[in-house]
Amino acid sequence: MAKISKEDYVIAKQQNKDLLKLLLQKTGVAHKEIVDLAEQQFIVANLDVLTAIEKKRFNKLVL
Repeated sequence: MAKISKEDYVIAKQQNKDLLKLLLQKTGVAHKEIVDLAEQQFIVANLDVLTAIEKKRFNKLVL
């Protein structure tokens, strides 16, 4: 794998940030909506690590 220079890394991070901002503007989606979706995906993807007793603590959620 090619090594990325620190300068290229910084540029790529800034471009990623700029692209996200542009896409949020063009789509009308709020950043918080993306964060909320990512949180939900993380929860769903990791439910299998909970015991049945732990899941009962969250009985108001659909698990």
